[in-house]
Amino acid sequence: MYKPVSVVMISALALAGCVGQDEGASVSTETGAGNPLIPQRSATASFFSSKEDEYQGKPIGMITELLLERRPGGFIVRVTGVADFPGPFDVRLVPIAGSEDTGTLAFRLMALQVEGPGAGTQAARTVTVAKWMSDKDLAPYRALRVEGLRNSQSVSR
Repeated sequence: MYKPVSVVMISALALAGCVGQDEGASVSTETGAGNPLIPQRSATASFFSSKEDEYQGKPIGMITELLLERRPGGFIVRVTGVADFPGPFDVRLVPIAGSEDTGTLAFRLMALQVEGPGAGTQAARTVTVAKWMSDKDLAPYRALRVEGLRNSQSVSR
C-alpha cells in the first residue's frame, strides 16, 4: 500500500515540475520588448559592470546657510539653499575639480529641478543637505566653500 502511494506522489511531483514555459520563447522577448516599466540595457552593458549615469543636477540659486558642525572623528557639513523652482529633489554636494590646490575645499550645491513657474513659497524651494567628512579628509584644507548659482559661502576651520 505504501509503495504504490509513494510512487504515485513522487511521479506527480516530478511531472508537475516539468510543466512550465515553452522553451522556444523567453520571458524577455514576450513581455520586455515594449514595456516602458522594464529598463532597457545597452548592448555594451554587462551583468558585472555598474556604470552609473552622470548626475544631471543644476546649481541651487542661493546658498543661505553653511555650517561646519564638530563631531567626534570629523565634521558634518550642513548646507541650506533656496532653489529657483519649487520641488527640487536629489540634492547633492558635488566637489569642484581643481579647488584642492588653493587650500580651500569647494563644493557646488546641486539638485534635480523641473523648470516651471517660479511662483512658490520659499519653504517649497528650500533644500538642506549634509555630508560627513572625517578629520583626515579635511586635514589638508584651511577653509570650505559651497557655491550656488548666484552666490557662495565659505567657512574656515
